[in-house]
Amino acid sequence: MALLFTEFGGAVQSIAYSSVLPIAAADLHGTSLYGATLAAGSFAQILVLAIGPAPFSRLRPITLLSVATMLYVLGSALAVGAVVMPMILVGTVVRGLAGGMLAGFGLSILGGLFEDKERTRVYGLFAIMWLLPSVIGPVVNAAFTIAFGWRAALVWPAILVLIGRVLIGKQIGLVPWKRSTATRPSLTWATALLGGLVLATLATVPKGRVGIALLASGCLLSIVASMRILRIQIGRERARFGKVVLLHLLCLCYFGGAGIISLAAITGLGHGIVAGTIAVGAGLLAWSLTGFKPELADRWLWKPEVVGLVLVTLGLVIALLTQTTIGGTTALVALIGGWFVAGVGMGIAYPRYSASAMDELPSDRVFPVATAVAFSETSATAVASFVGGGTYSLTRSLALSPTIALSWSFALLIIFGILSMALYRRLWHVRIESDVDHC
Repeated sequence: MALLFTEFGGAVQSIAYSSVLPIAAADLHGTSLYGATLAAGSFAQILVLAIGPAPFSRLRPITLLSVATMLYVLGSALAVGAVVMPMILVGTVVRGLAGGMLAGFGLSILGGLFEDKERTRVYGLFAIMWLLPSVIGPVVNAAFTIAFGWRAALVWPAILVLIGRVLIGKQIGLVPWKRSTATRPSLTWATALLGGLVLATLATVPKGRVGIALLASGCLLSIVASMRILRIQIGRERARFGKVVLLHLLCLCYFGGAGIISLAAITGLGHGIVAGTIAVGAGLLAWSLTGFKPELADRWLWKPEVVGLVLVTLGLVIALLTQTTIGGTTALVALIGGWFVAGVGMGIAYPRYSASAMDELPSDRVFPVATAVAFSETSATAVASFVGGGTYSLTRSLALSPTIALSWSFALLIIFGILSMALYRRLWHVRIESDVDHC
């Protein structure tokens, strides 16, 4: 319950931060640093996760929680008390470092407390924690901002997170702990990953063909570096590594689509902000509801983990068709329905890949693998924004129409979806061969 409450507070804060940051930037005359500040937290978190669990694997859970929480308080205080925009930027970096330290913390707690067969159900509970913040969070944050200012809108979610951390600390003695054996970090591949993300970020500066080259090389370098880092963190276990890679591809496809689905409704189909909001919310709603009870899929579906991959890819295909083939009001209905289908796929697949990656782990490997799972999702989400939104921006710079630009974005994401299904098929054959050899 403490972990769930903290997840709820984190969801509220994530939504509040993205909503309030433009107002804070304007108030502090720091609009030029808006983009850097928005990306700084994610970059800092990815850096910590890319370095891996080695610096923290020997710390007791209460020590790790305490240090990360102090950094979180410092980062939040810098942002709330900022008198110039660079203070918010620095505070965001500090909070990102704290988030990276704890990204695998909750997963490792669940890995230590719950048996393999129960863990998927527990992971599914976290999906519902994003439903309420997604629905009412923007309204509450707007009310706080209007009534008390943007600083108040940043304070109250931080208080929720701190309460959750205190509750976790009170129960931390329940967590089985053993000094972890973590592989030494690869600074080379961590640097390569950040370099790839920087290249992709800079792709919007030159635009045109040079920008496309920067975007493609940046995304490719980021993905290759992510795979190498995951291989180092997971080790030689092919099946476990494959599950984490599948989680990476799943998140890349879904979050890449989520980043442009509103754009598809507003710019591509010519509807208003309400239509875009409904389209985005349809996916979140479906994910929350189906993820809340993942065991139901075991009763009704054969191989639900691959069904989830298929549904996410199908949602992207439907979105592509709304930009190329389907027209009129039908296109909007199809877009919303298709993204609801993609959300169902995430609700089915996400908790399974997250949980099964930690099956049959010795206690000294729980924290390193949990960190790898968190890194897989975080790096995929970062790359997804460039594959989806970045591709759209650059193709528009070539004077292509919005629908064609969106079509390119959805098509690239569909390719990653097809790759995920091909990888699953390969892993399935490897598992069969392994079982035969064992017999």
